[in-house]
Amino acid sequence: MKNVMSIDLGGTNLRIGIVNENLEILDVRREPTTKNDKEGLFNQICRMIDSLDYKKYNIDRVGISACGLVEHDVVRILPNLGIKDFDLKAMLEKRYGFKVEIKNDANCTALAEASFGATKDARDSYFITISTGIGGCLIYDHKMVDLAFEIGHTSMLIDGKLVKFENKCSGNGIVKSCKELGLDIPHAGMMFEMKDTNEIAHKVYEEWITLVSLFLANTQMEFNLDKIVLSGGVMKSSKYFFEDLEKRANDIIATFPLKRIKLVLAKFDQDAGLMGGVSVAFAIQ
Repeated sequence: MKNVMSIDLGGTNLRIGIVNENLEILDVRREPTTKNDKEGLFNQICRMIDSLDYKKYNIDRVGISACGLVEHDVVRILPNLGIKDFDLKAMLEKRYGFKVEIKNDANCTALAEASFGATKDARDSYFITISTGIGGCLIYDHKMVDLAFEIGHTSMLIDGKLVKFENKCSGNGIVKSCKELGLDIPHAGMMFEMKDTNEIAHKVYEEWITLVSLFLANTQMEFNLDKIVLSGGVMKSSKYFFEDLEKRANDIIATFPLKRIKLVLAKFDQDAGLMGGVSVAFAIQ
């Protein structure tokens, strides 16, 4: 049975695991991610790899899911880690002789969902994660479109001002919007819980669902997708908005000759980054 190594290079935690083709995690290590120190981070990754018995599992491929801008398998910037221009692929290949590929974390998870998860039966799909920030990736004809764009930075005109999509619609954006109107909440989920009983929460909800519906509708008009898969911390509150979101997005595209928008929740949650790396590793030629 074929085994691969996956590296989930997150803004908070670093996970490195060995996973087989049945998606069983055979061995895994987890530590807080080293920040603001490129050499220190590389040394940490190597130490964690060395603590795994990778020779026993005949590891020759490594997939890396990275929390930042990745362009042609080179990390350009990991903003939450304070690291730029980090050619981790080349460094690991030189040290260990592995075949390595590294992709943005949202792109990796999109591929994981398309390969093993909620959109494996869809030819064309789109993955969106709404959490602290917002990320996304297109899967076209079962293949990941590996672009460096960050959909959370899409600009929207609100009250005459250009605002980034994630500044309004991410978990952090929801909390900030509520606070600006005089409602202090500890997390975005509380807004959804209060939307039918609190005037401010209701106002923030209406703005949020309008903007997200419009984004989904525009995405469908661009790509005519079979499915759109939603992930991230905000989806913990999906019972409060899922049906409403799908309906509003479909209402926007009702007059166009397109497939109806089909929303699904992601299969992978806590292991999303790890499984993202797995999907990239198995795709290495």
